[in-house]
Amino acid sequence: MSTPAALQDAGAGAGAGDPGSTGSTGSTDTTELAGQLRVVVARLARILRQQDQSGMPPTLLAALTTVGRAGPLTFGELAAHEQVAAPTITKAVQKLEAKGLVARRPDPDDGRVCRVAITAAGRRHLERARRRRTAWLATRLSELDEDEVRRLADAVDVLEALTNAEAPASERPAT
Repeated sequence: MSTPAALQDAGAGAGAGDPGSTGSTGSTDTTELAGQLRVVVARLARILRQQDQSGMPPTLLAALTTVGRAGPLTFGELAAHEQVAAPTITKAVQKLEAKGLVARRPDPDDGRVCRVAITAAGRRHLERARRRRTAWLATRLSELDEDEVRRLADAVDVLEALTNAEAPASERPAT
């Protein structure tokens, strides 16, 4: 299998002095790399979402995943997690509730507040979707040679660190 440019390791790309070069006298253009990474990650995420095959819209699947991972959540907390407006999350919860994938529960500390919790059916739905996506990705990974798999494993460590890193001070909300 040919190696995409995004997977090439340092020194395997363009010659020194070329834009985006990773040669010994040049350095990787982080802006160009960021653009390439954004496109590749978005494409992979889209392809993985397509493996779900349940017909559930991405917005509902994302909300269900968030409730499964971080719930039970209030509607406001869920809207904040999903970065959508309250009416959008209300409609999403109604649709998930109609499918039996989430349920509203009273808040134990404040009876006026409602929390959204995943149901057993919701957990099963997420697990099936995860299995399908993982199987698809495992099949694709099996097509790579050993060196590509090793480099990808190293890249996963770097990506994990990037996603867990604290936002730069310039991007943090004011307190």
